[in-house]
Parts: sequence; C-alpha cells; structure tokens
Amino acid sequence: MVKQHMALAAVAVVIAGVAVAAGAPFGTVLLVVLLLGCPLMMLMMMRGMGGHGTGPSDESDEADEAAQRITKRTDES
Repeated sequence: MVKQHMALAAVAVVIAGVAVAAGAPFGTVLLVVLLLGCPLMMLMMMRGMGGHGTGPSDESDEADEAAQRITKRTDES
C-alpha cells in the first residue's frame, strides 16, 4: 500500500513539473497541489481507517464492553 502512495506522489510531482514547464506560474501550481492534496489525504486516511469511525483497532470493542459492564453494575444496584 505504501508503494501505491509513493507512486501516486511521484505522478503528482511529474504532473506539477510538466505544468510549470508548460508555462503555468509556480504559485498557481503550488496552490492547486495544496487545495487538492488536503481532501485526497483525508480520503487516504479514512480508507486506512476502514471507514467512518471504524478501524482495524479494537478500541471500539473495548469501549462497548466497558459500557456494558457499567450498565450491568447500575442495573444490579
């Protein structure tokens, strides 16, 4: 997966270089890269987490178990 990200980054650098070589102002290219980079990084991070709030970690399972223990204690009291 890391190789895929590196390949995408390399493609982005090549495209930006071609745009600057074709006569686009460097500042404009940099602005476009930054504006597109932010949402793309967010999408990659969310894909790595496995979606909205659910990830490969077991933290959510541990929190659910803790909540169930607390509700059992309050029901018994």
